[in-house]
Amino acid sequence: MKRKIITLIIKIIAIEAVYFVLFFVIFGFSRIKSNAMYPNINGGDLAFYYHLDKSCHSGDVVTVKGQEERQFLRVIACGGDEVTITASNTILVNGSSLDIDREFSGSLVDIDDSILGEIKYPYKVPEGYFFLVGDNRYELDDSRSFGAYPKNMIDGKVLSILRTRGI
Repeated sequence: MKRKIITLIIKIIAIEAVYFVLFFVIFGFSRIKSNAMYPNINGGDLAFYYHLDKSCHSGDVVTVKGQEERQFLRVIACGGDEVTITASNTILVNGSSLDIDREFSGSLVDIDDSILGEIKYPYKVPEGYFFLVGDNRYELDDSRSFGAYPKNMIDGKVLSILRTRGI
């Protein structure tokens, strides 16, 4: 009887260890607290992301370890790319305009230059860094005000979003 109890405890510990590795080391999930990615991702949605893939490409949504809370932002430029934000409400990456009607909400024209910090455009993204922005342009906690994010700040690539509104 005692041997069966010990075997059962070992099995439970093994299952818990596998669960921990899967959902905290390899994958992660988090509730999105802000509307920085509106209209594509809403505050309250649940994000499922992969921790081990740090290779990001333009258009990917990534999670960043912030000082206070986790942020979800879109990669628009990688190391070596040049980003320009024009007064005509256009973001250019290497001279090409982004498809902003599909991905972004809000306007850059009304944003005061003093809010944007010390970033001067055109901005050359350093190697090993990513230029990350929220889809909601009125939320300024992104590369437009802080500059490019180093690769080691990226905590994972978002794989899926579970819409939780109305549940």
